[in-house]
Amino acid sequence: MTRILHLSDIHFGAVDARLVEPVLALAHDLRPDATVVSGDLTQRARASQFAAARAFLGQLPGPVLCVPGNHDMPLHNLALRLAAPFARYRAAMGPELEPTVTLPGAVLQGVNTADPLVWKAGRLRPASAQRLAHSFAAAPPGTIRIAVMHHAPVPAADGTPADMAAPAAALVALAAAGADVVLSGHTHMPHGGFAETAAGVLFLQVGTAISTRRKTSANDLALVTLGHGEVTVESWLSTPGSAGFAPGPIARYARPDAAWKRLTPP
Repeated sequence: MTRILHLSDIHFGAVDARLVEPVLALAHDLRPDATVVSGDLTQRARASQFAAARAFLGQLPGPVLCVPGNHDMPLHNLALRLAAPFARYRAAMGPELEPTVTLPGAVLQGVNTADPLVWKAGRLRPASAQRLAHSFAAAPPGTIRIAVMHHAPVPAADGTPADMAAPAAALVALAAAGADVVLSGHTHMPHGGFAETAAGVLFLQVGTAISTRRKTSANDLALVTLGHGEVTVESWLSTPGSAGFAPGPIARYARPDAAWKRLTPP
């Protein structure tokens, strides 16, 4: 079995400081094979916020794969956002915006969906879709192919439409690339499901792990376990005022044919 710890929207600059150490302790207790942070490492893409995010990621169990989110580009500095939207991200996190991590039985490919032209909404660039397809095609047969992106082309948990340009085309591109699972954030609401037009792709979103910018009653993260033809998602929740994280709902998914099915009731 392969275990992936999934965090998102950590938003340094708007962090609940009481959660930082509990998240790090839990991350090491869970002993994942890799950790994924699916964007929005900062609140306003400031150098000091990136430095804090880099220090935090450096304490997570590795390898650590992260991708930019829309908050990782300058919002008010339009000139910098258009000329060099990811300069501060690269200075802190390294030059690669779409990294790859290979694990036993799985390949994780980062996808940069942040769009400096519109800032908030995302897009799947043709070059990113092509890179995803090449990365997945190179993986051995039987490998679980996982795309990691900030935005997802599926509705949020509350039914809000996907905050992404041309979501239908993005679904087609992800399915054509051979994606089995997509890990994402952005909505600040945990959610799991599939799309009719991309039934072979399982979309898993988490909320915010340590930020004060919650849209649900708790901060959350997830442990995603791959094995025996199933994907198990274990949620970990921290409600306001609690000292740390406690186990939350567990969802199990299987794909006995071309389409994913949820094995546990929602």
